[in-house]
Amino acid sequence: MNNYKIVIEYDGSGYNGWQRQKDDSKTIQGILEDSISTLVKEKITLTGSGRTDSGVHALNQVANFKTNSELNSVNFLYSLNGMLPRDITVKKINKVKFDFNARHDAIRRDYIYQITTVKKAIYSKYFHRIYFSPDLNLINSVIPILIGYKSFKSLCRNTSDKYDFKCDVFKINFKENKSKGELYFRISASRFLHSMVRAVGGALLDIGRNKIQPQEFKDKFISGEKIKTTYLPSNGLFLSKIHY
Repeated sequence: MNNYKIVIEYDGSGYNGWQRQKDDSKTIQGILEDSISTLVKEKITLTGSGRTDSGVHALNQVANFKTNSELNSVNFLYSLNGMLPRDITVKKINKVKFDFNARHDAIRRDYIYQITTVKKAIYSKYFHRIYFSPDLNLINSVIPILIGYKSFKSLCRNTSDKYDFKCDVFKINFKENKSKGELYFRISASRFLHSMVRAVGGALLDIGRNKIQPQEFKDKFISGEKIKTTYLPSNGLFLSKIHY
C-alpha cells in the first residue's frame, strides 16, 4: 500500500465546497475521488488539509490518498488532469510516508481574500466589490487582539457550548493597491472555524467603514459575545497555502 500527496488548484464557483456530500452534490473531493479511483482501478478516499465552503477557491489545496498501485508521477498527472474538468487541476503528486495525513499534519493554513473598489470586467468573479474606501488605520487598530491562541466564538456561526472555538492565529493583514483599486485581506492560522475567514474579513471591513466601533469589537471579542457583522461572499476567497 502506497500513500500519495497531491497539490490541487480549483475554481470553486460551481461546486458545493470541498467535502463529498451524502446527496451526491457536486464537490471537489467527489470529482477527484471518482477520477483517481478510475485510474488506479480501486476505490480511494482523499483526505484534504481542510474543507473549503461552497464557492471558495484554492491555489494550493493539499490532500493524500492510499492505493495499492505504484504510480508514475508524470504519467499519472497527465492522465488525471485529462479526466478532470477545466476548473480543477492537480499540480503535483509525490509519494510520502505511509502515516502522512494532509489534515492532521498541517501546522498552518493561509487564506487570501480579494476585494475591489472599482468595477472590473476581467476577473470580476474572483473579487468582492465594495462601494466605500475602508479606513485601514481603524482596521489595523484591532488586528493585534486577534493574533495568538484566541477564542473566535464571537465570530462563529455555530455557538454551541460543546464547540471548540480556539484557533491559533499567526498573521492578519490588509494590503491596498490604490492604483488598481484593490484590497487584499490575508490570514494565517492553525485552523479555521466554519466561515471564520469571511466573518473576520467582514467585521474588519465594517470597522473600516465605522459600522462597528473598534472598542465595541474588542470588548465583544474578548467576552465571546456575538458580533453582528457582514459575512463576505465566498467568491473572493482563496485557500493559498498549507504549511507542514
